[in-house]
Amino acid sequence: MMGKILSGTGLQLVILILLAGPVFAVDSVDYDALLQEVQQLRSQVQQMATMEQRLQQLETLLMAQHATTTESTGVVKEQSKATVKEVVEEVFSERQPIHFGGAMRMNYGYKDWDGAGDEKYGDAGFDLFRINADGAINNWILSAEYRFYSYMNTVHHGYVGYNVNDQWQIQAGIHQVPFGLQPYASHNFWFSGAYYVGLEDDYDMGVKALYNDGPLSLALAFYKNDELASASSADRYSIDVNSSATGGYAGAQADGNEETNQFNARLAYKLDHGDAGATELGVSGQWGQLYNTISDDTGDHWAGAVHVNGNYGPVNIQLEYARYKYDPENPLGMDDDIITMGAFTYSWGAPAQADIYIANVAYTIPTDSLRWLDSITLYSDNTLIEPEAGKQPSSWQNVVGALFASGPVYSYLDIISGENMIFSGGNMVDETAGSNDERTTRVNLNIGYYW
Repeated sequence: MMGKILSGTGLQLVILILLAGPVFAVDSVDYDALLQEVQQLRSQVQQMATMEQRLQQLETLLMAQHATTTESTGVVKEQSKATVKEVVEEVFSERQPIHFGGAMRMNYGYKDWDGAGDEKYGDAGFDLFRINADGAINNWILSAEYRFYSYMNTVHHGYVGYNVNDQWQIQAGIHQVPFGLQPYASHNFWFSGAYYVGLEDDYDMGVKALYNDGPLSLALAFYKNDELASASSADRYSIDVNSSATGGYAGAQADGNEETNQFNARLAYKLDHGDAGATELGVSGQWGQLYNTISDDTGDHWAGAVHVNGNYGPVNIQLEYARYKYDPENPLGMDDDIITMGAFTYSWGAPAQADIYIANVAYTIPTDSLRWLDSITLYSDNTLIEPEAGKQPSSWQNVVGALFASGPVYSYLDIISGENMIFSGGNMVDETAGSNDERTTRVNLNIGYYW
């Protein structure tokens, strides 16, 4: 009956509108508007025709199933319901919508090394507003995010993808670099020490192929350059090599280096322990070029990592060992043992070669008895960065804290302690700079509403 309504009255109404439209608009003679209206109506007619065809399929199936109910009524009714459900799901799955979302966050921070803030007990303010678009139409997928901070605006990611089959997916655009623990090598708002040398939650411009088959996952990627295609800018979310030492401090040098032609591979296998949980074992590799805009020469960089990510009921354990080296062709006068990194309008010096050790543990507590709180996750995230012997000081960072989840609101309360650590009162390449000779602590509270 529904198909008959669409093919009868519905189509007659559309035809009437098509015929009457020009007559109603003749006084204004806005031909561009008329053409646009005709095109819109033609598109609607085509969509109605498609839906009519699908509904006719439903009617045919219903009648066929109804004709056989006299033989085995109960069984056929169940089969009929299942068959109709499959067809309806097929109709709507072919046009999945693009969903728009976003977030707004506020932040409070207190630093024990910042003498100017002792009497104020820290500062609070606006952190960011962001917009997201995610969805799929048939096998084509889309994901994008743009962020507005109080001090900069920047893209987070943006790519188009295609689901080749149940195992393979291709992504092209700005997407996460497959390296180490994914999606994050930490539980806290502040990330691990690997983030500050560009080896956690990094996004670049390129092409990535993802393969998933049960417990096995593989990622292969090529990145032409960083996400902004401008190594001189530090107005970015991802931490990349910075060529100009924009907003530079803590050992930054304007050495002219930029990332280009980078290859990545990541292989992981998940061991299923039944009710006890699961353990992911993985290995990652990265190699790319470093083009120097001053010397017009090309160096290279590489990194490798092994990781363990275990989920055992409410407990999550993350372990990672990584080793990296930046080998630039610097102009005269630059320190080859320092590579300049940049993000969030700042740049800083990092060891050109180092080993990274990560050990994290988290425990999630359900709060069923509290209507206003969904869960609390307690964590301790630890990073040790050991540069090449004798070149720079060791850096370490510990973050203990809790994530409070309540519907769309997520609040991170972190206590960040460290030594020789950037953004924690330290300097990664000069042991005598600032407060590097002692432990520093920052208290950070970030409250975000996500939709």
